[in-house]
Amino acid sequence: MKSVIPIGIALATLLAVSLLGSRPLTAQMEKQDLSELRRKNAELEKKLEELTVLLEECMEADKDRFSGDYGWQNKKNWRSLEAGMNEEEVKTLLGEPVKEIKGVKTIWYYPSTYSGYVYFDEKGRLSGWKEP
Repeated sequence: MKSVIPIGIALATLLAVSLLGSRPLTAQMEKQDLSELRRKNAELEKKLEELTVLLEECMEADKDRFSGDYGWQNKKNWRSLEAGMNEEEVKTLLGEPVKEIKGVKTIWYYPSTYSGYVYFDEKGRLSGWKEP
């Protein structure tokens, strides 16, 4: 039994030394992990800021795309059209067209299930339209 005690003490001492010796290594690893997490957090915050700015720009562009009454989506705007209006007046009511075809007459298409469109004469005056 006497030989068991010194072996036990030796093992306990060895265990204590190994645990104490690894403590600074663990602290250093935790420091590195914390540093890495801070770096990644800063990157994510920067990306979030960029996306927020982009979202705000898109929302502002969407507001500008249509008049206050939702442009071509509102029947009231289509029914406010008058023959002889210029292109700017039509854009104010309906917004930017999705597609434009230029020829003898210029035709602007607006997206919808029923394909609304307007067309202009050679002088750029509204000469007809079809509500969606």
